[in-house]
Amino acid sequence: MRAGGVKEQRRVTNETDSFVQEVDESLRQDRALAFAKAYGPWLIGLFVVFLVGIGGWQLWHSQQTKTARAQADAYYAAIELAQQGDMDGAQAALERLSGQGPRVYRAMARMQRAAMLQSEGDLDAALAEFDAAAEASPDNLMRDTARLRAAYIAAETQDFAALQTRLQPLIDSGTRLSFLARELLAIQAWKAGQNDVARNQLENLTLAFDAPEAVRQRAQLALSVIGPAPTPADGGETAPAPAEGGNE
Repeated sequence: MRAGGVKEQRRVTNETDSFVQEVDESLRQDRALAFAKAYGPWLIGLFVVFLVGIGGWQLWHSQQTKTARAQADAYYAAIELAQQGDMDGAQAALERLSGQGPRVYRAMARMQRAAMLQSEGDLDAALAEFDAAAEASPDNLMRDTARLRAAYIAAETQDFAALQTRLQPLIDSGTRLSFLARELLAIQAWKAGQNDVARNQLENLTLAFDAPEAVRQRAQLALSVIGPAPTPADGGETAPAPAEGGNE
């Protein structure tokens, strides 16, 4: 009798558990159905928006790639025109490219056009174009390169104060180009009779162990010509400014 009672109790327990599971499953299904009715349209809409967004991004990326390739082809075609001697055609092509397409090619077109203007002796126009290239550059290296090339022209066309204003941001940047900026400022300071400024920049270059070795050697040579800072008994600077006619 006891064994039969235990079996009966187990059977009832199993049936109860099965019933509870069925109820729980039914409740879950009801909740899922209610959730689907309430939020299903929104979820479907979000999924559609997601798909449209992915498709739109892929289309935009493809279009950007095509534009960049077309701009690259046009840029190198302009370079070929210059190599073939068609400077007017090259200038016109580069001028068009400087106002359209990805920023990197606009900046490159401006820099190339500036270099051509410089080689033709139109320094004012070349300076303006290098300045515009710096503004259009998408990264720091290209921007600073354009600024430095503009500064080399400004060294020939502007006074020392204007050049110093141009070079100071490059010097403060601490990049590899900052050493060339210091060197240019030192040489032009020497030419302008600003020996203290020249000496300070050159001494900084000789102590900059991460500066290019050639720059450090030139700085040491220039310092040997300028000489040490004068004492009060010396009565002033003795090293003459170099003759005009170049930055070397």
